[in-house]
Amino acid sequence: MDLPSAPVAFDDSVRPHAGRGADVGAAVGLLLLEFLVLLVIFGVWLVTGVSLDPGRTVSPDHLWGYLVAAGVVGALAVVAAVIASRSRAVVTVWTQCFMAVVVVAGVVGGVAVQQHEGATEHPAPAPAFTGEAGCRSGGDNSECAGTGG
Repeated sequence: MDLPSAPVAFDDSVRPHAGRGADVGAAVGLLLLEFLVLLVIFGVWLVTGVSLDPGRTVSPDHLWGYLVAAGVVGALAVVAAVIASRSRAVVTVWTQCFMAVVVVAGVVGGVAVQQHEGATEHPAPAPAFTGEAGCRSGGDNSECAGTGG
């Protein structure tokens, strides 16, 4: 008696397989789209620091919002890599992982720059006490001779 066999979850015939041309096309298309989006995000940030009035000095906006937008692009690259891996689109998986690493490196570098600029814009307050306070013990002058009080 023959029992019908159920398809195995890891059977290669069940999973879709992306053709090499579609894989390369998707990889190149996604890379170009992501680079274009990142160029627009950071281009807008750069334009915020430009003034056509020569008598006015402007500085670019803080990077935080732009870094979040870039992080979203990196997260979408990870999602695209996961979807591509399910279709066995190897080229797309590798390029999307590369793009995610580039975005993470850029965001980490941007956070470091923004924290450094924030520290120079708002330095730590100076201590209110800058010298010796003198003698406060209520004793005689011999106790306070070394403090100048």
